[in-house]
Amino acid sequence: MRFLVLLTPSTNWRKEVHFHNQPFMPEHAVYVQEQYNKGNIILAGPFEDLTGGAIVIDVENEDDLLKFIENDPTVKNGIFKYELKRWGEGMSKFENRNPNFGQDYIEFKHKRQKELGII
Repeated sequence: MRFLVLLTPSTNWRKEVHFHNQPFMPEHAVYVQEQYNKGNIILAGPFEDLTGGAIVIDVENEDDLLKFIENDPTVKNGIFKYELKRWGEGMSKFENRNPNFGQDYIEFKHKRQKELGII
């Protein structure tokens, strides 16, 4: 199962402190690195404006996801709060998955939308 983890400042975030110097940020980096080394992290890093970050992670089940995120030092210590989104099927360079959407897909979906009275 693949999930997107959105991390944003929480109650113990220090506004006057640079992102990379926030409390527990080194521990967070090492914690995420360990999961990356195990092959579970697909993408991870801060947003360009340093207002938080995101992780794309593969796990066996939601319990593993919750164990991972709730043991993150920045989450445990109130630096980040999180939002979880289950990743759906789609395009992926990593798995060479390409649905090849084209005009035929638009026509198929428009037909269905007309049947539903949407368009």
